[in-house]
Amino acid sequence: VGFKSIHPDSVMFSDVMSDVFRDEEQGVLSKTNQKLDLALTKAGAYFMVEGADGKPERTRDGQFHLNKDGKIVDFQNRELVVLDQQIDKPAYAELAKGGDIKINQNGHIHVNGTFIGRIAIDYQAQPGERVFVMQGSLETSNVDLSSNVTKILQVKRHIDTVQNVLSMELGVDKALIETYGRNL
Repeated sequence: VGFKSIHPDSVMFSDVMSDVFRDEEQGVLSKTNQKLDLALTKAGAYFMVEGADGKPERTRDGQFHLNKDGKIVDFQNRELVVLDQQIDKPAYAELAKGGDIKINQNGHIHVNGTFIGRIAIDYQAQPGERVFVMQGSLETSNVDLSSNVTKILQVKRHIDTVQNVLSMELGVDKALIETYGRNL
């Protein structure tokens, strides 16, 4: 979910390992109707989650669930960063009991109609640009399998061609040695 493809800048293996760029294009949004599946509507926008060291980390994977404490976490058990939390309202407790959660397009979280906070999103917006949160949807990978398979086949054909040229060269060298090497 939300995987971003990485493309090499050249076809040399050593270059592939050092010179890659991340394709941040938006993947297709897929409707899941799961209340804690979330998607962002702009490329370059990220959900903020608590890292293992307490520092915020960015993720495009919007497949969240509740942990045993009623906190919204991702599959790595990193807690979704929620801003403007209402500490005095036991909304997370209600959520843990199966309360109805609604997340609007601005990322505001309501449980049984009570505002509990808003989702932290990292996004460098241009003037007039906005990113929206889509509840009940996930962003699929932006990897185009057919074009990647085509590229793999092209590389394989190139390798086969180079291998055939080297085999021919070796055959010519062997024939020359056998023919003219005896006369010396």
